[in-house]
Amino acid sequence: MNTQTKKLSKLTLFAYGCGDFASNLCWTFVGSYLSVFYTDVVGMAPAVASAIMLIAKIWDGVNDPMFGAIAERTNTKWGRFRPYILFGAPILAVLSVLTFTTLGKGSGAVIYAAVTYIGCGMMYTVVNLSYGSLSTVMTSDVDDIARLNSYRMMGTNLSSVLLNAITAPLLMKFSGGEGYTAGAYTKVAVLFAICALPLFYFVYTMCKETIIPPKSSTKVSVGTSIKSVLSNKPLMLVFLIQLLAMTAFFGRMGVVIYYLMYNVQRFDLIAAFMSLPSLCTVIGIFVTMSFTVKIGKKKMARIGYIGSGTSLILIYAVGATVGYTNIPLLLALHCLYGFFCFSFPIPMAMIPDAINYQEDKTGVRSDGTSYATVSLSTKFGSAFGVSGGLLIMGATGYVANAQQTPAALNGINLTVNLIFGILFLCCLIPLQIYPLDEKKNEEILQSLEKKRAENAQ
Repeated sequence: MNTQTKKLSKLTLFAYGCGDFASNLCWTFVGSYLSVFYTDVVGMAPAVASAIMLIAKIWDGVNDPMFGAIAERTNTKWGRFRPYILFGAPILAVLSVLTFTTLGKGSGAVIYAAVTYIGCGMMYTVVNLSYGSLSTVMTSDVDDIARLNSYRMMGTNLSSVLLNAITAPLLMKFSGGEGYTAGAYTKVAVLFAICALPLFYFVYTMCKETIIPPKSSTKVSVGTSIKSVLSNKPLMLVFLIQLLAMTAFFGRMGVVIYYLMYNVQRFDLIAAFMSLPSLCTVIGIFVTMSFTVKIGKKKMARIGYIGSGTSLILIYAVGATVGYTNIPLLLALHCLYGFFCFSFPIPMAMIPDAINYQEDKTGVRSDGTSYATVSLSTKFGSAFGVSGGLLIMGATGYVANAQQTPAALNGINLTVNLIFGILFLCCLIPLQIYPLDEKKNEEILQSLEKKRAENAQ
């Protein structure tokens, strides 16, 4: 195996960060607005919209590991993962637009929504899983791996800042000022797709694959790879941590619009409430990046999850006790929540450690399947979070485009803040069990380098 010991340039790190910026121009819009598009524009019942999202994620449970196994066995002049970015990005752009179009209402609209959403999710897997897997094959330097994932999360959150700041005004402008229309959603999706494509190709151009797996890894069966991944204890714990964290994060992202529309009732501040937390996350990642390397991934992740969970619980308490009129306090707590989300890149930086652990233990390096497994936790988390949130809101009395009852308003506040806050705190349980630390990771890396040198002779 060839390894990259030269430090990655700032331009390469910046280019890598642009990848998630591009992905989220397509996917964050889906995550933040698709549920309200389905219920308030297409006219679906919350249970129907929830069912579509769950079915899509059940399919992802099959599709993601399958594609990961295919990608890690790909062998082209462009590399294993880069060609899927090159050829998959334009298809993802088209499907992200089709997801925000509709055939009207009724059963035909439901079927069309399911097909386009599932198709968009599949292409997101192809592009984003390949992009994410690049971090495991661009370098073996521990600090650079951490920086790659930090730049990635900064790209994620900067895109969220931009989208949350401009999406609502754009929807209002394209709708003619009278509610959000189906055509407005389509136009915004087209705009974001056009902006995403050049960024994907920037990643493809600047981010090179330098780590080549042992030839034995490309010859093992798919079943052996999957079995090896599933028996990888550190990787399975990272999966569980991400599942809980992403259920909380993406679940809240998918339903917070209801909280802002019906509880806070300040349409003029929707952009601020949705963009400021993401901006504070970027600040948090930038401020804590060096501490993650010095103090350790587990300790910094623990601080982040405690801070995120506590902030959301406080937001719930404010609404439940004094109401939603204290806008400065609610904005401050949302900013605090965003800052503590600096923990998001940390589990992604744990994936290469778990892959090295697997290779040292079994001799099999399953980059694609390992990354796909953890990536699946993000898909499941976003589906479970949003669909579960919609079901709880429906059960507590939410009715689309209507004056909500006190019970419905409490159900929205409970869902958006208290439940997801508790889920962040639940991340502490698998994090405590996670067995790898910086000292152990260094021992594993030294062992691997010794084995690679022996195999090269």
